[in-house]
Amino acid sequence: MKQVITTQKVNCQDCHRCVRSCPVKAIGIDSGHASVVLDKCILCGKCVVECPQQAKKVENQLEIVKQALADGRKVVFSIAPSFVAAFKDLSFGQLRTLLKAMGAKAVEETAVGAAAVSKVYASLLETADYPVISCCCPVVTRLVEKYYPNLTGNLAPVVSPMIAHGRILKEKMGSDTFVVFIGPCIAKIAEGRDADLAGAIDAVLTFDHLQQWLSETPLYSNGIIPEDNVALDTPGLSRFFPITGGILKSFTEHDETDTNVITVHGLQNCMDVFECLSNWEISPRFVEALACDGGCIGGPGIPLQSGTPVKRARVVHFARQSQCAHLDFALDSSAFDRHHAAEPVISLEPTEIEIREILAKTGKFTKADEKNCGACGYSSCREKAVAVWQGLAEVDMCIPYMKSRAESFSNMVIDNSLNAIIVVDENMLIQEFNPASEKMFGHQVDLVKGTSLARIMDCSDLLYAVETQQKLVARRVEYPERSLITEQMILPVREHKMVILIITDISEREKQDQELQKVKMETIDKAAEIINRQMHVAQEIAGLLGETTGETKAALLDLVGLLKERDTRK
Repeated sequence: MKQVITTQKVNCQDCHRCVRSCPVKAIGIDSGHASVVLDKCILCGKCVVECPQQAKKVENQLEIVKQALADGRKVVFSIAPSFVAAFKDLSFGQLRTLLKAMGAKAVEETAVGAAAVSKVYASLLETADYPVISCCCPVVTRLVEKYYPNLTGNLAPVVSPMIAHGRILKEKMGSDTFVVFIGPCIAKIAEGRDADLAGAIDAVLTFDHLQQWLSETPLYSNGIIPEDNVALDTPGLSRFFPITGGILKSFTEHDETDTNVITVHGLQNCMDVFECLSNWEISPRFVEALACDGGCIGGPGIPLQSGTPVKRARVVHFARQSQCAHLDFALDSSAFDRHHAAEPVISLEPTEIEIREILAKTGKFTKADEKNCGACGYSSCREKAVAVWQGLAEVDMCIPYMKSRAESFSNMVIDNSLNAIIVVDENMLIQEFNPASEKMFGHQVDLVKGTSLARIMDCSDLLYAVETQQKLVARRVEYPERSLITEQMILPVREHKMVILIITDISEREKQDQELQKVKMETIDKAAEIINRQMHVAQEIAGLLGETTGETKAALLDLVGLLKERDTRK
């Protein structure tokens, strides 16, 4: 199966939010980057919606549709009834105008297919001797087939409204019809490619993709769009399908207190119901299950414009405008049959010893060490350890461990530094005072932490750094009372309102420099003495020879002067 959701690694920021949001943990982490694990994924789209960096991308078949139109294909659009929840300022008639202007042969409602499916559900409710689970939602279907394979036989043996409508359109308009479904669901993209459903749908777009396409259309941008209200099949109550309780409403009167019929929406709620069904704790006649909160109106492919109550109200209003007329499906009900096959996710499990070994790598040796904070995306440390063993997670995803490790490393560097490192806040109150500081200034950290640094030293330069946010480097500061000569660096940290003071003890170096200077000066004095003595001898000899040594003496004295001048500059 082709990957529907992919990750742009350059945008993935290692936040693990997709792991936390995925109800079946179908996210793998490799070198800090997340990717969807195809075999485990149910295509709910939560990772796409939750990703703050928009690193998750959904397959976009818009170019396929454009090409079909450019090639002169007989393109027909099937629009999901949740359309009214996605586009508050665009009517169905206006959408028909826009799509026909772009070359569509026809634009119809998927609710027609829902009406065909509804008849099958009505029959099942009367005749089935087992709990029937609706399968209009492809996410629910995949969830059952992969994670509750024992309930696969409970899935209604019927296709989804999208597939039903695709088959109806091709029967009515010809097998060469290019049918494009547009709706709120990412999973529909994969459903259209399912081997046992092939041929019904040629392309799938989400409402997000549709909005992208419409924004490229001048007629849509102008805002004045005529209504195309040419008579269509009126799907009646099947327009209620995208909201909770809508499937049931299309074929029966449902009492919310009736335990024989259950309506459930939201993945976690669906999973709770399926757990109860698996354990024989409940045995309803029918379960209407929709994976998204509020039903299809909460789908991941809907532009984020309004809240669930508003979107629900729009669908209800749109549905009430429909007339319950007789529909000609052009096909026998058997054309909508589907056999569901279990595709259970098989995961190998580590031994207890292997789990303990992985836990130990993050400093978890006892139950008390397992914080189970969920920051890594898994509900418990053990669950994360299993994921590490399975190759889905990495050891360093443990946030508390990495934080303590970073702090430990930082403390190790600071504690073992030969330089005094003092951290103060903007009020000059001491926050950190390392062992080298204790040794250098003779104060214990326990006694000075939280007190003013002004008790120990002049803070005028630090206050200046706070005010100007400028670094001060290579400052030479003496503390005569401690026979201490230092070189200091002051680093203001604006975002934390702190100042870091790094002090290097250069007393010994200064002492060595002074001793070296003393040796140099003594050497120069000795050299001068020798020069004078030699010159005296040279003058006596020169007098005998009738020569002068004035130039030689001057040159030597200049050399001595240059040596003294250089040392003075130092």
